[in-house]
Amino acid sequence: MDDSLPPDLGKRVGDLDDLPPELRAQLQIGRIGEFERQIIELIEREYGGVANVDEVLVGLYRATGEIHQRQPLANKLYRMGQAGQLISVPRKKGVYRSK
Repeated sequence: MDDSLPPDLGKRVGDLDDLPPELRAQLQIGRIGEFERQIIELIEREYGGVANVDEVLVGLYRATGEIHQRQPLANKLYRMGQAGQLISVPRKKGVYRSK
């Protein structure tokens, strides 16, 4: 038995507009949280579409007054890159580009 998974797993459901709101509320497909949206907008608006972890930390503080911990934020950026919400810049650790 082949244990490999298709690269588009979870993205094969197509257009969701025909689904009832009750079902769409249960899905996590394509859902982007407010914090993720805030990070993407910050990188685009304040840093011209590319930023490192330090810049995101400072930018979030200036935008919200909240102090975020570096490691959880770095983990969040990495996961956003894995999910296709950001692009990890090759050979530049901790540097991300908006899509």
